[in-house]
Amino acid sequence: MDTNKANVGPAGTPRPARLAGAGRQRARAIGPAVAALAAAGLLGGCGTAQLASEQAPRQPASKAPAASATGETRAAAGGPSSSSSPSTANCTSTGASVTADRAPAGGGGTAGGAIPSLQAIQFVDASHGWAAGNGRILATSDGGHSWTRQYTGPAALYQVDFTDAAHGWAVGKNALLHTTDGGATWTAAAEPALSASRPGTQCQGIDTVHFVSPSVGYAVAGGAGAAGAPVLGGLSGPVSGSQLLRTTDGGQTWQQLGGTPANPETACFTSASNGYLGTPGVIWHTTDGGTTWTKSFTEPPAVRVESGAIGDTPNVQCTGQNAAWVLFVGQGTAMMHSPYLAYATSDGGHWRGVMEEPMLESSLRPKLHLNAGPGSEPGPFSAISSDAAAFVGYTPPANGWGAAPLSLAGNGGGTLSDARNIAAINKPLAAAFLSTNQGWVVGENLKTNTFAIEATSDAGHTWTTEYTTS
Repeated sequence: MDTNKANVGPAGTPRPARLAGAGRQRARAIGPAVAALAAAGLLGGCGTAQLASEQAPRQPASKAPAASATGETRAAAGGPSSSSSPSTANCTSTGASVTADRAPAGGGGTAGGAIPSLQAIQFVDASHGWAAGNGRILATSDGGHSWTRQYTGPAALYQVDFTDAAHGWAVGKNALLHTTDGGATWTAAAEPALSASRPGTQCQGIDTVHFVSPSVGYAVAGGAGAAGAPVLGGLSGPVSGSQLLRTTDGGQTWQQLGGTPANPETACFTSASNGYLGTPGVIWHTTDGGTTWTKSFTEPPAVRVESGAIGDTPNVQCTGQNAAWVLFVGQGTAMMHSPYLAYATSDGGHWRGVMEEPMLESSLRPKLHLNAGPGSEPGPFSAISSDAAAFVGYTPPANGWGAAPLSLAGNGGGTLSDARNIAAINKPLAAAFLSTNQGWVVGENLKTNTFAIEATSDAGHTWTTEYTTS
């Protein structure tokens, strides 16, 4: 059952129409590679049949305005176009599965590794936003005061990625959907047929996408996973064999980028040429669309490393021309704690430690002494600008139902302030902030087994429930 509630800010004040960051201004929240769970490839709607929207088609919405480093470089054989492999053949979509092989940490209505009812949220401006989950896409054009269900179907969706109020993509298990009219209609997009990484796998498809314009986008695709600790606010990531792809026609065809560092897990771009790539424990930077990659940052080494262990799983988000924020998520849990670290850069050459999970990280990396992050386990975060980011943590239930605390980073990660818990949810799954004042969080209420979209317009001091569903 879905419940749609009007959202009114404190004292009825409207939300400010402030956009996120420089360059292409948008607040986005996706579940990329944030944990080393059991993983499998995600293939999408490889056909071109149009998917029915729950509401009548409408006119497309108007476009919105648009610590130490090293010098190691990885070079491709040529430019972004000439060095790329030819467009690969498309997969054959099953188009019917709603159970994810790579899935966020479960709980409540997500038993068996299924995608939750709500898993992702993104806003491109103060008015236009989308949320997605298992079998649904929701949209708002009034800043969350009302939400319309645009898509109902078999797609188990865990990411939405819009470049403006009209052009967007939704990614999930056996689903890559595309819209050019703000979601009034969704069409199944093609995905590349990559070499299968596991016996019995017909096709390894796209895991996550990041578009910088209606035509140019990048994707992490394929790969195999490894068992690890469940982490909230993210999906299992490919640990080996994954590839970075590029499209220049809105996702109709994809090309593999040669020379990409091995085992990419997450990627973000601020333009067709400038972007960051995360591999286990390492962040790479490109200024030529992926022709060459320079090692930008390596997470500090742990004092105790198990034999065969790989680096922590990164989740990187770009803001501004060269700015980025990254959350490194470690493996394993102890006493309801999971290790995590956050860093930020404004130029790709100098990185600043933002926060850490204090109990386990103080043992793994005793010399860091970073600010304590929100919650004993990592959750989603939203990069706002080169100066600010919002981090939502998770504290598992010991006595009670657990909590989802918010911390706001400022001064490029130099300061970290705490706000009160998000009362209506216990387990955060995604976050999208346009400013330190205005943001949205998707999560689960473990007591009622429901999922909700929560909104704040006063830096997390008060929250309003905009939408709930079971």
